Amino acid sequence: RFTRALLNLVTRNPDGRRRALLCGGGVANFSDIAATLAGVQQALTDFHGKLQVAKVKVFVRRGGPNYKTGLQLMRDLGNSLDIPIDVYGPETNMTSIVALAIKWIEEGV
Repeated sequence: RFTRALLNLVTRNPDGRRRALLCGGGVANFSDIAATLAGVQQALTDFHGKLQVAKVKVFVRRGGPNYKTGLQLMRDLGNSLDIPIDVYGPETNMTSIVALAIKWIEEGV
């Protein structure tokens, strides 16, 4: 539900400018990242048309149990839905991801 509520806000009132959505956080100890991202995948699938219209690029950064499977799931999703999804593992810090998202937004100005 949280992901859908967030996507509803992100895709509301498209204004022609680029938007970035960061999906990630620290490295999980016990959470199955593939299972967590499967829920995100379903919500992104449901909103894919709105994400395209709103010019949203998704930046995913996760680590933890089954993170490689989860990240591949997100890469495949971006390709199948034709929405830009950049995927990073625990080797990339969140500060770098934020900088990439800002650059994405600024390049569209």
